[in-house]
Amino acid sequence: MIKQIRHIALWLALSVACCAPVLQAQVKFNLSILPDNRTYLVSVLPETTWPVPLNMVGSMQIVIKKETGSAFMIGELTSLVPNVSWWANAYLESPNAAPEHDFVCIVMRERAVKDILFNAGVETPLFTFVNQFPNCAGPLELVENDDPDVQAVVNFDRINITQNMSVLGAQGNAFSGVLQSTADCTVVATNVDDTESPVRNLRVFPVPANRRLQIFWENTPGKEVDRLIVSNAAGRVVAVHKVAPMSGAQNIELDIKDLSAGIYSGALFAGSGTIQAFRFVVIRT
Repeated sequence: MIKQIRHIALWLALSVACCAPVLQAQVKFNLSILPDNRTYLVSVLPETTWPVPLNMVGSMQIVIKKETGSAFMIGELTSLVPNVSWWANAYLESPNAAPEHDFVCIVMRERAVKDILFNAGVETPLFTFVNQFPNCAGPLELVENDDPDVQAVVNFDRINITQNMSVLGAQGNAFSGVLQSTADCTVVATNVDDTESPVRNLRVFPVPANRRLQIFWENTPGKEVDRLIVSNAAGRVVAVHKVAPMSGAQNIELDIKDLSAGIYSGALFAGSGTIQAFRFVVIRT
């Protein structure tokens, strides 16, 4: 495979300064795939609360790793933070120091941003994206800064592919690790074994959602869903809907116009006690 770097700024190759010692690393990064099995969500989970102006973010770089061999390019990159935009500014394909992997660097365009909320224990969405190519690219992974491949590229290829979030309250790089590192479009995420799931063919759209959310599924015989519970990122229940436990295809149109922007969890419960969980994102424009 031809080794190449597309759309990479010169400063990226020279900027290794973010690898300096961190005073207070207190934010975990998270990568997940939404129920359409196409849209990826990048979010952060603060371990502390930073009010204004301590929540000021000077810069941010998020790095995704994948195995070489499958076509992948960031598309439909949608910011979930007001007044913040994102740019997939670097594609590093099969670098000399880690030839079996490709890396994508996504950066925040703005500087001195005060619109990202840092509330301890509350997951905050940053952006969503899809693969521009119609294929499934396989597992995507958020890198850890001490990943041997990352360190090899930084030290030998002299290219900065480390995770970085410069926050005033952290007095430096706030990145403390990865909460959930891998999102795989070949696997439909669920919190129960497929043989126990009460539903099949779950579809939740639009992604992100604004005023209404459509939820479609088919009940597993003998495990008909009888209620839907929706919780916010802090775990507080914000909606409970009763569902007629009937066989076959089902759907709910959920009114979400009064919900604040953010990440929400939905859970379809069957009388048998089994659960099908999913996540969705509400955006305000």
